[in-house]
Amino acid sequence: MKAAGCPVPVSEAGTGCFPENLPEMAGDAVFFLSTSGMNCTGNRKFFVTGIQYARRAEDKVGWRQKMGRRKGLRPLHVALQETIKAVIRDEGIQPGGRIPSERELSERCQASRSSIRKAILALMHEGILVRVPGKGTFVAGADSSRATSLHRTGNIGFVVFLSALDRSRPDIQAHVTENGRVSWMPFYSEVFEGASHELQRNDFHLLFFAVYQDTPTEKSKFREFLKKVDGLIVCELASSAFAQLLEASPVPVVLVNPSIIPRSLKTDMLLIDNFGGAYQAVSYLIRLGHRAIGLINHPTRYNRSAQERFQGYRTALRRAGIGYDEKLVEYGDWSMESGYLAMERLLKRGVSMTAVFATNDEMAIGAMKAAREQGLRIPEDLSIVGFDDAPISSNAFVSLTTVRVYKREMGRYATQRILYRIKEPQLVPVQTIFPTELVERNSCRQIE
Repeated sequence: MKAAGCPVPVSEAGTGCFPENLPEMAGDAVFFLSTSGMNCTGNRKFFVTGIQYARRAEDKVGWRQKMGRRKGLRPLHVALQETIKAVIRDEGIQPGGRIPSERELSERCQASRSSIRKAILALMHEGILVRVPGKGTFVAGADSSRATSLHRTGNIGFVVFLSALDRSRPDIQAHVTENGRVSWMPFYSEVFEGASHELQRNDFHLLFFAVYQDTPTEKSKFREFLKKVDGLIVCELASSAFAQLLEASPVPVVLVNPSIIPRSLKTDMLLIDNFGGAYQAVSYLIRLGHRAIGLINHPTRYNRSAQERFQGYRTALRRAGIGYDEKLVEYGDWSMESGYLAMERLLKRGVSMTAVFATNDEMAIGAMKAAREQGLRIPEDLSIVGFDDAPISSNAFVSLTTVRVYKREMGRYATQRILYRIKEPQLVPVQTIFPTELVERNSCRQIE
């Protein structure tokens, strides 16, 4: 018989359906129709030596050229799909049998692991392969249908939702448009590292995706991204429209530090004790004798963390009998530059203050720089406290007193929860609040 759209005859032999004549070289479309086989968690292992599958041509043209590297031929990862099929055919790997690892295939085919991974993912989408976390990648069979439904791709998505305010930040714009990395976000880069470390132990890959949630065209990109992952770790969700997309998707979700908490989205949430951390920071300054305490915050309209940290600031002042003064408050966008400009505005305003609480470390360090350029000494003339305990806080020209958030631990825990949800979708949703801790360094002093 022939598979639909397949020019190569396919016969049912043994425990599965395989092509009778797999093409010698990449170039022809070939499909496997898997019908049955051993359990995908079986312990049969097949290892392939050499790269004979790529050297079948009798002519001496380089195998990379035959694999599609020459101009006008298909991308390498497309041709590698045929090579992997040849491995399966020539080694007699039956449904449920394990194929070589990405590293082995990369070494033998002299191709990058990213190309090998793309080829494997494409074959998984075709239903030819299935990945079982902690065990490897297997030829699909009837007994692997449950694993296929739970682990279609072997990927977990790490999504950071960006606000309209983020569009004005050149540091974000450059990285999102060029390479989509998470390194430009000190807070979420550490959450990402914690998640990535945990996933490596479970044979999953972590894919990063940034979304401007105020742009309608981003929805289609997000829908496409959902097809590439088995679960999502979602940070800074603030759009009800995207919350509805998540609710409609079968992909399990864990929310990290969301700005909205949709009632209809029944899933795990990881929250930060933003209120408690801010209250602790401002109370610390009050104990040091400060009464005129400025605030540099993110606009509360866009961000739940900013709202809660602002509430912590006001509550600490109120309980100490200190009145709230709007003239002591300025705003930034979490960036160092915005903290610098906010401090400049406070100083030009001529307000009397002995301390400043900035609701993240980058803004705090920017504020310290602006104060120093205006002739103020830290902490002799002005005490400053930040929030997050980013790596830069301990390496600034004056080490920054700050509020520690356990970011890597949040990433690891978010990963554990999403893996639980993949295995057991009916788990009762859990809401976890991560505590904060004041870290005293050198940016504050006692005053009379």
